[in-house]
Amino acid sequence: MIEVQKLYTEIGFRVSGELLKQLHDWEYSVDKIVFKEQLATGSYKGRYSIEGFLLEMMKQAEQQGKIMPYYGAGGSSGACAYKFRLNGSKCNLRVEHFLTGDALDLEADIKEANTLLEMVREPEIQFSFLPYVTDEELDHPWTGERNSMLVCKIAGQEYETLRQWKNWSDEQALTPRYIYQFAQVSLGATGFTVKVEDTETGDVIDATDYDNW
Repeated sequence: MIEVQKLYTEIGFRVSGELLKQLHDWEYSVDKIVFKEQLATGSYKGRYSIEGFLLEMMKQAEQQGKIMPYYGAGGSSGACAYKFRLNGSKCNLRVEHFLTGDALDLEADIKEANTLLEMVREPEIQFSFLPYVTDEELDHPWTGERNSMLVCKIAGQEYETLRQWKNWSDEQALTPRYIYQFAQVSLGATGFTVKVEDTETGDVIDATDYDNW
C-alpha cells in the first residue's frame, strides 16, 4: 500500500510496512556490493575513490558487521531515486540506484492519506562516520538506522515552481501523465532533489528548492 496525499499546496507519497522492507532490503543488497568493491579496489569501477581516513572508517564499519559505501560529499543518505507514477487504483514505484544502474520495480494499491494529517519526513543519514569516531550515544538520524516510513513530498517553493510550469495541470496531478522523482541527497531540508516528468511530452522540470539548501 502506498499512501497518496494531494492538497492545494502539496502532493505527497508515503511507503511503509512490508513494501518498505522490500525496498530497504533491495537497497541494502546493492549498497553492499558497492561497499565490498570499494574496500577491495579503492573505488567502484573507477568512481568515488576512497583512501585515508575514509577508508579506515569503512573498514571499522565492516568489522562491526555493517556497510558504509561512499557516494560523495552529499551521498550519506543513499544513492537511490524513487519514481512514483499513479495509474488508477495502483501506484508504480521504481527505485533506481544511480551508481550501479540497478532498478527495482514495485506496484502497490493506493490509499488516500488523511488530508488533516501532514506528511512529515524525518531526516535520514544511512552512512555516517560518526558512530565510528565517538563513544557518545547518538540520536537519530546519526545512528544510521532507516526511517520507519518513506515520505516523499513536493511542497512550499518546490510545489509553487511546479505549479508555474507550462506543462503542469493540477487536475491531472494524480493521473499517469506525471512521474514524480525524488533522489536521495544529504543536503537540503527534505533530503531529496525533486523532478517531475510530463510523459505526454517527455519534458522534465527540476523543482528542487536549491536556495533553501
